[in-house]
Amino acid sequence: MVSDAPAVTPLLHLSEDPERAWEEYGTHLLYEARRYASWQQGTVRSAVRSRADDVAALRREGVYRIVTPEECLAFAQEGGEMASLVLHPLCGGMPVEEGWRSLRLFAERVLPRLKD
Repeated sequence: MVSDAPAVTPLLHLSEDPERAWEEYGTHLLYEARRYASWQQGTVRSAVRSRADDVAALRREGVYRIVTPEECLAFAQEGGEMASLVLHPLCGGMPVEEGWRSLRLFAERVLPRLKD
C-alpha cells in the first residue's frame, strides 16, 4: 500500500479484490472523509483526518484502506501488541451486503489467525 502519511489507526474495509472495491465504493469512503473533515476546524480534531479531495488522493493517504484479509493480518502483526484494527463496514452509506462481506472476511480469515 502506498501512503503519503499513513494513519496510525486507519479505517479498514476488507475485500478479496481491493481494486474492484476502490472502484465501486471509493466514493462512499470519500463522502465520509469529507464530512469528517468539514467539522474538524480550529481546535476540533479527530484520529480520522483526511485532506483528500478525490478518491485517488484518499487512497494514497492511507487513512481509509481497503485491504485483503492477508494484508489485514500482516498489518495487525506489524503493529504487535499495540495493533488496532478499526473495521468500517458501512462507511459513507456503503451497501449493507458489502459491509457484511467485509465482516465475514475478517471473521473467517483474519480473526482465527490472530494470536491471543
